Amino acid sequence: MLGLILLLMATPPKVKPPVPPVTIAPATVGAYAPVSRFAPELRTPFRTAVAAITPARNPGAKLLAAERQVVAGTNYRLKLKLRDGSSWQAVVWHRLDGRFEVTETARLD
Repeated sequence: MLGLILLLMATPPKVKPPVPPVTIAPATVGAYAPVSRFAPELRTPFRTAVAAITPARNPGAKLLAAERQVVAGTNYRLKLKLRDGSSWQAVVWHRLDGRFEVTETARLD
């Protein structure tokens, strides 16, 4: 028993390597911030934007980039590419009552 205690005392403790500090850019109030294209919260804004841009049932739209802005609700600024090769930007407002409204669309090419 004494040998086990001495062995444990002689073994140096495992030291974890230091974790580098995380640097986060300071947030600007009211500014757009990037959102992952794969974020589940983008499903409805994406569908809403595509429906506003084209009446096609299956336009083959692809989400290229997304940003979020917190206002009285949330604005989502989305960059999209359709199957026909056209690129679009749309702003979809998620209102406080839960509805989605397209407030801007612009063709980028």
